Amino acid sequence: MPVASSNFLVPGPTFVVELAIFLIVLWALNKWVLPPINRAMEARQKTIDRSLSEAEEATKRAHELEEQRERILQQSRDEARALKDEAARVGEQLREQLRKQGEEEYERLVSRASADIEAATRRAAEELRAQVAGLVVNVVERVLEEGVTLSAQRELIERAITEVEAQATVAGHGAIGPVPAGATRAGR
Repeated sequence: MPVASSNFLVPGPTFVVELAIFLIVLWALNKWVLPPINRAMEARQKTIDRSLSEAEEATKRAHELEEQRERILQQSRDEARALKDEAARVGEQLREQLRKQGEEEYERLVSRASADIEAATRRAAEELRAQVAGLVVNVVERVLEEGVTLSAQRELIERAITEVEAQATVAGHGAIGPVPAGATRAGR
């Protein structure tokens, strides 16, 4: 028998025992060790699957939120553009309204100034008529009192003009300017 024990390929009497122990260990592993490992692996696989599905949902939700943000941003831009256009339109209307009001105020002031100038012109003309009428009456009275000679008329007119100038100068009107030296009023 020494020949058979030296050959390692031939199973020996311990082979059956070893095989039985191996099968018992396999059965024990399958009965008590593998089920908790399988449960842990299944739980881990479910957790991974759930995490992957949640990640996919989060990615979809992120894309939806990004699209919504872009829509809101575009809508805000459109509203801002509309507000800017509206503000420009309102500003142009206000500018035009203020320009019209300014023109109306200008026309009103010019009209009032023209009316004031006309009234002042009429008053000045009436005052001048009154002064000329008084002067003519004064001269006529003196001419009638002193006689009607030409030199007497000139002298009376000169005296009347000098008196009117003196009155105007005293009154501050200065309506008639001074007579240049060597010139007479009648000679003008």
